[in-house]
Amino acid sequence: MTRFAVLIVGWAVLLLIGFALVFTLGRPLPTAAEELEAALHPAIPVSEEGARSSAETIVRLEHGQLTGVEPTVGRRTDYGIDYWMISYSLDTAAGPTGVVISIVVDTGNVQVLSFP
Repeated sequence: MTRFAVLIVGWAVLLLIGFALVFTLGRPLPTAAEELEAALHPAIPVSEEGARSSAETIVRLEHGQLTGVEPTVGRRTDYGIDYWMISYSLDTAAGPTGVVISIVVDTGNVQVLSFP
């Protein structure tokens, strides 16, 4: 074989190895903005596990001081609307602080209320 043929074959092999490496690495990790967007729009109908996961992501990304706090989770119905209410609270020297996250089961609508 000529030198040109060897270079073409070597280039093709390296190209195939490169493509194989890219495909085996998989999808890149989501950014914080993508994670938050997914947490604010959970899959419907929202299960308790889905609500807890969304709330945990919201707290981790927007309310870092509450990371590690065990949440209080309850399912409620007001005016015929079924929703999950997840609250994180922490007593500090400056007073209580926390966040309450409400996730509607049927629509996945998320509301976040924080208090100092």
